Amino acid sequence: MDGEPEALFDTATNCNLGCGSETLSDINQAKLDSLEKKAVHLRLVLEKDFKAADIKWSLFVSAAFSFRYESCLRPFPPAFIKNGIKDMDELLSVITDIPALDLVLQQLDNLDNLSIISGIIDLLFYVLVRLKEPTLKTIPQEVHESILSYANASAQNTPKPQYVFQVCYSNKSAAEAKWKELARNHNTFYAFHGNRLENFYTIMNFGLQQQMNKNTLMGNGVYLSTDLNTSLPYSHGGFGWGASCIGGHLSCIAMCEVIDAPEGINYQKPISNEGDGVYTDDKNQLVSDPALEGQNLSQYIVTNCDLVRLRYLLVYAKQPASMRFPTTSVNGRNVGGLRQWLSRHKLFSILLGYGLMLATIGFANNQPVHYYYKMFLKKLDIAYSSVKI
Repeated sequence: MDGEPEALFDTATNCNLGCGSETLSDINQAKLDSLEKKAVHLRLVLEKDFKAADIKWSLFVSAAFSFRYESCLRPFPPAFIKNGIKDMDELLSVITDIPALDLVLQQLDNLDNLSIISGIIDLLFYVLVRLKEPTLKTIPQEVHESILSYANASAQNTPKPQYVFQVCYSNKSAAEAKWKELARNHNTFYAFHGNRLENFYTIMNFGLQQQMNKNTLMGNGVYLSTDLNTSLPYSHGGFGWGASCIGGHLSCIAMCEVIDAPEGINYQKPISNEGDGVYTDDKNQLVSDPALEGQNLSQYIVTNCDLVRLRYLLVYAKQPASMRFPTTSVNGRNVGGLRQWLSRHKLFSILLGYGLMLATIGFANNQPVHYYYKMFLKKLDIAYSSVKI
């Protein structure tokens, strides 16, 4: 009798192990199948428009590394929320492990190693595939001028963006349908909005919001301008993703289409640059206040965010500046390279000089240094004597 429970216990244990192993195998296979599907979708997105995927990921990274991630990183990847708490350490760790997207594209070919980079695939899939509304489309360089002409910005003496991305919405987009309904029987016009780089991930997903605007000198609302020069100072540059093919240091301008509804816009001049005109039959703008006619003011405060729709993203990109010694040209000659660099970095120059001074004093009072210095002079003297003979 004493041996029966032990035998039954062993049998039960073996059955449980068999069932558990089978269940675990099914789960692993399901995960692998899901991972392969994600890899296929991710490959399609990267191959369709690589630069658009790159900038979308760069905006996400900029928001994630911001100290204001609570407001910038929306929506937040749900896989990194544990018991209602955002696990930023794990999220940043995965982001740091992600290589350049072209290398990711190569790794997606090897189906046997997908489980090794499962965390990378899951996060990229969430940002680039699951967040499919809106999508970005790279605009060719030769079309940039025509895009900027929508807001009469092509002829302005302003720095032109290196990249322009069109913001596309699906036909099933509820927000786009709402905007089109509001736009009926109204004219539309294009205007620019500058903001911090870290805010554009949220702007992409939720549109322009009043609470993201820190400038309230002229009242609460979304600040827009038909003058690109006016918006550029508010487009604070920042570091996106170091492995980006576009650039490590970016700044963005939102080019928006705005419904000209006087009840939702505080504007100071008649609108003259219209949009595509599909929402109205009347192409003649009416001046809401005759006293403002003829003024050349270009700033607008939109108090109703539903009137604004993001249409294009203007990206100014550059690689992080290296510590090289630039030279300036004076009468065709390159002069002042090191001197100019030191003058621009005065604090570093002072610290460097102080460090060199301490090192010199330390070497001067160091006995081994004196010994090797004398030995060096003696060998130099011997070598000189032999050459002389």
